[in-house]
Amino acid sequence: MVVVFIALFIPTPYTIQKPGPTFDTLEEVEVEGASFDMVEIEGAPTYPTDGRLDLTTISVSGPPTSSSFILDVLYHAVQPYPAITPAELLYPPETTREEVRSQNAQAMADSQSWAVAAALEHLDIEYQQRLFALDFTEGSPAADILEPDDEILSVNGTDITGHAQLVNTIQEANGEPVEMRIRRDGDEQTFTIPVTQGEEGTYQIGVYLDSEFEFPLDVEIHLEDVGGPSAGLIFALAVIDRMTEESVTEGRHIAGTGTIDPDGTVGPIGGIQQKVMAAADEGATIFLAPELNCQEITHVPANMTVYSVDTLDTALEILDAPTGEANYATCS
Repeated sequence: MVVVFIALFIPTPYTIQKPGPTFDTLEEVEVEGASFDMVEIEGAPTYPTDGRLDLTTISVSGPPTSSSFILDVLYHAVQPYPAITPAELLYPPETTREEVRSQNAQAMADSQSWAVAAALEHLDIEYQQRLFALDFTEGSPAADILEPDDEILSVNGTDITGHAQLVNTIQEANGEPVEMRIRRDGDEQTFTIPVTQGEEGTYQIGVYLDSEFEFPLDVEIHLEDVGGPSAGLIFALAVIDRMTEESVTEGRHIAGTGTIDPDGTVGPIGGIQQKVMAAADEGATIFLAPELNCQEITHVPANMTVYSVDTLDTALEILDAPTGEANYATCS
């Protein structure tokens, strides 16, 4: 019995995902004794909001960030919607707690910048996105020419101010090599970069990109102890709600999740079923879920409609449709 008792407290190699807290991005929060909007905007007119617009989270226990025990695993295994995964399927071997937290913090920072970019794109407000070479795909034609941290300034004479513009300019070359002007260590240089065709027929140069944004306004998001990229869609909706006279929520309790690209594309996330349940527990009646996560939702709570969303524009169209007349795809 002693051995069995001790065994119950031996850490397991499994991670457990549970519904986490939700956060209303339209509420005021306390920061060092002062009140701020969670999504605070300076340099542009803002308008009052109503309703709730909740970002959803999951609570994760288990390696490498913490420990999970046999009793934890067994308890959650018999819950209606368990999410128990071997840690080795989620994290590379030897990943440390500090590395995970650092990656999550960086992903959250990136998601905030991308959300602001997507919101401004929707509002037709110009901004600049500076692009840098980060790494190269296997067999990339640019790997022997460009270097990490090279800033891409122009392609074929077109000044590059955003990712979509870079992609479109490469497509316009129709497979021919492109003349790329870059800035390296403060000096500008021009190179001829070969172009290849990917499996989907699009032309590419095989460069992973990093970016920095220059916005005409300041957006600060006051949210602590939450990491990862999955709040991008909700952040973008919150910025739009703050910057437009018409309310996005119209007094409703809306929740959701999803990464977002500057062009408004909504991407998949982890723990979708747990996030749906967390939103339902808080009383949300509408949930916006990434299209690529829909098949993972096995249960939709009563009094909630879960919509399938592929872009920011789709999400806004759903929320703008009259009650009961939103003829958009649902996850059920």
